[in-house]
Amino acid sequence: MFIHMETNHKAEAIKAWMANHKELETQGTLGQRFGKSTTFVNLSLNKRMTTKGAETLVNEIYEYLVEKYGI
Repeated sequence: MFIHMETNHKAEAIKAWMANHKELETQGTLGQRFGKSTTFVNLSLNKRMTTKGAETLVNEIYEYLVEKYGI
């Protein structure tokens, strides 16, 4: 769990959106877009890695998906 609850909610929203839109984005494509490994993206979204970098990544991915797809 992240320190900021809003980040936890964003991670859950990202995972839910990705489950229904696999043809648009995957953890791999998001990793490439943000220069991170698929493993790092996975650990961040599943809240198994809760460092500041992981929290920042979740927030960046959320903002990207909101801008591009309007989630």
